[in-house]
Amino acid sequence: TGQWFFVLDPMWSNLETTYDGPGPGAVGGKIEADIIIADALVGYVINDNFDVYVGARYYDQELDITPNLLPSTTLGDSWTDFTLGLRAHTAISGKWSFTGKIDAAVAGDSDSAWYLQAVALRHFGENKHLDLGWRYYDVDYESGAGLTRFKWDVAHSGPMIGFSWQF
Repeated sequence: TGQWFFVLDPMWSNLETTYDGPGPGAVGGKIEADIIIADALVGYVINDNFDVYVGARYYDQELDITPNLLPSTTLGDSWTDFTLGLRAHTAISGKWSFTGKIDAAVAGDSDSAWYLQAVALRHFGENKHLDLGWRYYDVDYESGAGLTRFKWDVAHSGPMIGFSWQF
């Protein structure tokens, strides 16, 4: 207890889908989203099971919209939120443990943003572990106006895998 910790946690996604418009002969196309979310956190260990942290979360979103019969367009933006969060963790066995964390934006560019994560950790020695879990982000961000308006009001979640090395 009584220890400080630092975390750098990048996440990248590339999502793509095709779409068809309504009716015969309607315009269809493709949408591709590149998403980067990166955390830089500093925290303090309260006891064996709880930590508190503050940090910055950077978002970079780029959407490429390619209609079949029209010119393509690219939309996107980048922004930063400042977070306050809580981590809880417990040992399950000598090689396995569990951690969960939740945080919310307390300042920054988003109208609202929060994050939830649950992870099982498989330990290798004293300072390395494989992370298998689930992440959930809920972000409401808007910038610009008119034709330059960008709105990202999205909840997204999915599995995560990582490797951590503590030193």
